[in-house]
Amino acid sequence: MFEASKIIHQNNDWITLVFIFIFMVLTILKVVYKKRLFHGLTFFLSKKYLSIYYYKEKNKFLNLFQSLFFIIQLLVISLLFYLVNTYFQFQPKLVTFNGYILLFFAVGFYFSLRYLIGLLLAYLFDFKNEFRKIVYDKTNYFNNLILWFLPFLVMSIYIQEQKKIFLEITLLMFVLLLILRYSLLLINNKNLIYNNLFYFILYLCALEIAPLIIVLKLTI
Repeated sequence: MFEASKIIHQNNDWITLVFIFIFMVLTILKVVYKKRLFHGLTFFLSKKYLSIYYYKEKNKFLNLFQSLFFIIQLLVISLLFYLVNTYFQFQPKLVTFNGYILLFFAVGFYFSLRYLIGLLLAYLFDFKNEFRKIVYDKTNYFNNLILWFLPFLVMSIYIQEQKKIFLEITLLMFVLLLILRYSLLLINNKNLIYNNLFYFILYLCALEIAPLIIVLKLTI
């Protein structure tokens, strides 16, 4: 664990640049989409604005706001995986900046592959509207998760005392937020899921499990 702490301390320069870039993108979002960003922070607390923005954006889901936030998602999740790998030494070859770049592209490939497979299935089985609603909710809840999780990730990198404890707290927070995200997704879309149970099971198998297996096979 001491060696892992030393590695992260040595790599603080490029990690700091990653955080600077993340906050730069957040600043752009705050300037251009001030209300949208603030409301995005409250989706876990209320689905009011989630519904409002869905009807505004459902026909143009791949807009500038979502595209910029997708970059933030990739940077944050890749950094989390890098941090976990550094501490537990799952893949020592990834404990470098090049390893972080590989994780970044692997995470990006996973999200992109999952979306494309889902889009293909939605057209093949004619459940485009249901797919669009589920993806929209998942994406925006994940944006909310990233905003809440980011401060914990920063602390786990830069607080040197009791670094193991902060890492464990960070991982626990991430898992709890994921559980909250999926719980709200199921609760808010229970009628949609119940009326399309076959497609929902297909969605879980094809979009949540298969892309993950493919990415793991390609990167490990």
